Amino acid sequence: MGCPPIKYAGDVRKVDGVDPFRHPAVMEWHEYLFTRWSSHRRIALFMPCTAKKPYGSSPTHKIAYAIAGPRVQVYSISEPMLLVPKEFEECYPFNGYDYPPELMTEEEREEFVELLSRALSSASKYHEHMVAVLPSHHRRVLEEASSSAGVDVEIHPYGRLAFRSVKEAALRAEELARG
Repeated sequence: MGCPPIKYAGDVRKVDGVDPFRHPAVMEWHEYLFTRWSSHRRIALFMPCTAKKPYGSSPTHKIAYAIAGPRVQVYSISEPMLLVPKEFEECYPFNGYDYPPELMTEEEREEFVELLSRALSSASKYHEHMVAVLPSHHRRVLEEASSSAGVDVEIHPYGRLAFRSVKEAALRAEELARG
């Protein structure tokens, strides 16, 4: 699968006074995600974004990717990208943006919840079941967004034992895919 057709090419970075959700490349991605993205996989697995890019280079993502088979659509939940399918993680702008969650303003958090709610509504058309394993910040955002969208997501605790939590969530997603 190729990369999504993002025309704008510029750094996506969180700095004071700049809302990365309004970056032209990010807005192009959101439009693509809402209107053109589709998946043939019945089950979705939501993972957190990572400081290191691409996401697949992180140990937790490596575990999930090793377990979740081809019937599971793996996404990373990200501010400001919302949902990033595994297939696109090495593409621009997902492979090099920088948005530390601790720098998010309250207005940006509200924007994140609202936009993620739209993304979940779109994704729910393709996935019969959604499983997530997220640390507290992303978990709270997902809980609010899924509630707003009226979409059920089976959320697994991330906790201090992240490797075990990711393994259990990925095994659950794979079990659902085989079921």
